[in-house]
Amino acid sequence: MYTVLYTKHIFVAKVAMGRPQGTRDKDYDARRLSLAAALRGRLADRSGPPPSYAELAKAAGVSLATLRHYFGSRDEAVASVLRLHGPLGEPHLVLLAKPLADFAGSIGAAVDQISEGLAEPLVAELHAVGLAEGLAHATIGPAYLTDILEPTIVALEARLAGHVQAGHMRAADLRAAALMLISPLVLARLHQGWLGGSVTRPLSEPAHRAALAEAFIRAYAS
Repeated sequence: MYTVLYTKHIFVAKVAMGRPQGTRDKDYDARRLSLAAALRGRLADRSGPPPSYAELAKAAGVSLATLRHYFGSRDEAVASVLRLHGPLGEPHLVLLAKPLADFAGSIGAAVDQISEGLAEPLVAELHAVGLAEGLAHATIGPAYLTDILEPTIVALEARLAGHVQAGHMRAADLRAAALMLISPLVLARLHQGWLGGSVTRPLSEPAHRAALAEAFIRAYAS
């Protein structure tokens, strides 16, 4: 078993002793995490064509045979990068799932938390990799959806459910409401960051957040 501590872009894996005889080497899981961190940075570099499996191995400082040993195919390696990073967001999702006492303040805080999270380099890279590699892909697409995007949607649904229960928000399809709130934030981050919108057409993110929160509150407040 292992515990992962994450600070910025540095992984520190603590591997517990005492694996049953016949199981994988005690460093196997820690090594996969370390390799996944190295692969993430190369995959997020979209300055050229998508990197080949050999180029990914070079970026990670290992042989192609080593990557195959830990991940199998290239597709599974990319999917594993998303799956292995997903749990790192759990503390933030726990916070996102908890509604504040004031509905307007709670929605504004949720919008700020999601927007600021998307601006974090690690999170931005995961979304960029997931979208660039995962669209219409049978393995990588579901990994991005299940381990990166959907947990945020589910956490926001829980926050909204608390407001419905408290009588702050009218009864509604909470998944649709969560998507309505999250989608403009993801698109704005892609627009300003990975698509170069900060240069070609800058957006005032504070104003965008405020307008989005106001529209949502007006639509859903009870």
